[in-house]
This record gives sequence, C-alpha cells and structure tokens, in this order.
Amino acid sequence: MNKFALVGKDIAHSRSPEMYRKLISPDVHYDLLDYKDENDIPEARDLLSRYDGINITSPYKKHFLSQVELTDSAKSLGAINCLKKGKDKIWGENTDYLAIVDILKDLQIKYGQLEVVILGDGVMSVVAQQALKNLQLPFQLLSRKLTKDFNQLNLNDYFHEKNARPLVINTCAREFVFSGNLPITALFWDFNYDFTPHSSQLPAKTHQYKDGLEMLERQAFYAVAFWSDRKFS
Repeated sequence: MNKFALVGKDIAHSRSPEMYRKLISPDVHYDLLDYKDENDIPEARDLLSRYDGINITSPYKKHFLSQVELTDSAKSLGAINCLKKGKDKIWGENTDYLAIVDILKDLQIKYGQLEVVILGDGVMSVVAQQALKNLQLPFQLLSRKLTKDFNQLNLNDYFHEKNARPLVINTCAREFVFSGNLPITALFWDFNYDFTPHSSQLPAKTHQYKDGLEMLERQAFYAVAFWSDRKFS
C-alpha cells in the first residue's frame, strides 16, 4: 500500500499527507483531490482503480453512500470518511466515529462524569451524537438554525451538574467562531485543528482547549487498519 488521496473541498490546509507518511512510510504517495462541485467527483470505483485507499472530508462525507457497502459501525451514521476496494465490492467506513469514542473514553477516565453540549447539527455532529449515545452520555444540542446570536452564546446557562465536568464539543465548520462565554472549568473540544481564531482565545477562557488534531491522528490510525484489513484495537 503506497498510494492514497483525500477527497474534499478547500483542503489545501490539510495535514493528512504528513499524517499518513508518519503512519505508513515517508515515501507514501498522498494526493489532495479538491473538488469545488460534487458533480466533478469521480466514481468510487474509478478512484480506487488509482489509489489503495481514499479519505473523505467535508462536505462530501455523504457523497459516496449509494456507491458502497457500509461497515456495521458506519451503517447508523449516514456518513463515511474512508473507502477501500474489496474482492467484489467497495467498502465505506467512518473512522471519525471510532476516534471520537476513543477520546470520549479517555476524557471519562480523566475527569469522571461529563456534562456535554454539542455546537452544530451537521454531519460531524451526528457522528458525535451517536458516539455519546453509545457511551450512554447525555448531551444538549445547540444549532445555529435555532439559536439567535449563536457565536455569542453564554454557555454558563447550559451547565447545571455540580459534580460533572462541562464539555463543549464544537462540530461547526471553520467559518464559525465562538466568542461567547463558558465556564472556566469547561473543556472545549474543537473538531477543527490549527484554527487560530479559537486556539488564540479559548485557552484563557477554559480549563482546557482541545483542537481536532488528536482526532485526526486517531482516525488516520483506524483508516490504515481499515485499508490493510486489520482488526481495530
């Protein structure tokens, strides 16, 4: 395995090439396939005739659903971020979900009880919600569609459990900048990485600001296991 690619839009900032060269080999070939329009995206079978594995990022995580067989873990999510070619079919997996579950378990071990607020209701929000449900962690969902002045919310109003650690999970895309208030004891987990508008301001407002780099690393680990037919562990 030595040739891979990422399908997405406006992905020049992606760290995926360096991530997979670190995980697989310094010599691995990794392309960024940037499509402004989904109608320009080749069929999954065509892509996998040229690459050993495909990553998918926003806004195309639903694009290939009708072209692939979903793994058991991806069936309930309605979104995938990895493709591979099997003997007689193409498989789709969601390793974002696997990474999110891992990180939530780590946060539970470190902090105990968590009180969770999710910002956003898009594809990554749905994946995060499913991870929380499967771990039996209750959460509140806040959407830009339903909430006025969404970026200036006072999140202090949404946390009430005295013995729980407040956890804010931001699933919104990079055009959203949170500038509101939140508990100083809160963890702010941003699914974006290298996002200066948050990383320069939020660490001073929270107990911990956690960007999306760890999630990117973990989902990449699971992607390599998926492509090489290794069991997840």
